Amino acid sequence: MDIKTAFKRFFTRDKTQPTQSDGEDDLLYAGALTHPSTGLDVNRIYRLFRAAEDGDIEAQSDLFTDMEERDGHLFSELSKRKRALLTLPFSVTPPPDATEAEKKIAAEAERWIRYLPGFRALLMDMLDAIGHGFSCTEIEWARKGDLWLPARFHKRPARYFTMPQSDPDDIRLNTGVADGEPLWDLGWIVHRHKSKSGPVAQSGLFRVLVWTYLFKNLSVRDWA
Repeated sequence: MDIKTAFKRFFTRDKTQPTQSDGEDDLLYAGALTHPSTGLDVNRIYRLFRAAEDGDIEAQSDLFTDMEERDGHLFSELSKRKRALLTLPFSVTPPPDATEAEKKIAAEAERWIRYLPGFRALLMDMLDAIGHGFSCTEIEWARKGDLWLPARFHKRPARYFTMPQSDPDDIRLNTGVADGEPLWDLGWIVHRHKSKSGPVAQSGLFRVLVWTYLFKNLSVRDWA
């Protein structure tokens, strides 16, 4: 699909549903975190890893969230790396041999991005992909004069998503039906971060650090 068609389709849809996940059953996302780190052992890790490899990443995602919240050292090291990226400069550059019109568009795009509400928070949210392998943020658009611009960004937890077994790199919204629902074009910012090779559910840094987390907590329980 070309960009013009995508824009036309997105901005002529039903405006009563500003974001894709707003149209889904609230009960689908209302479930509490399962906190699989409680009583964690090798067999439980094996089961939730196998489920993630089959597209059901909810338990794996909940475990990764537990790890970041409960391991102060892990949180500190990850936070340092995220915040370091916020200090880096950025720019929007036009394509090679750009026309004057393309240069003007690039300059305008950079100005819009710099003044987006919540831009720094958006970057921090996107960097959750380091641990989980991916991060999805939903865009809520609003009209400003003749322009459609992002008005708000909604970070969605990794547990909201699934991957069909036929294509384990295809991130979809988990709507409770087989294979989930494809993400709307222009409705999402999807950041992927491959800390290791493999499908998206196996590519996050936390997938490797699970074992360090397990053995550290086994040692703590032994001393209790």
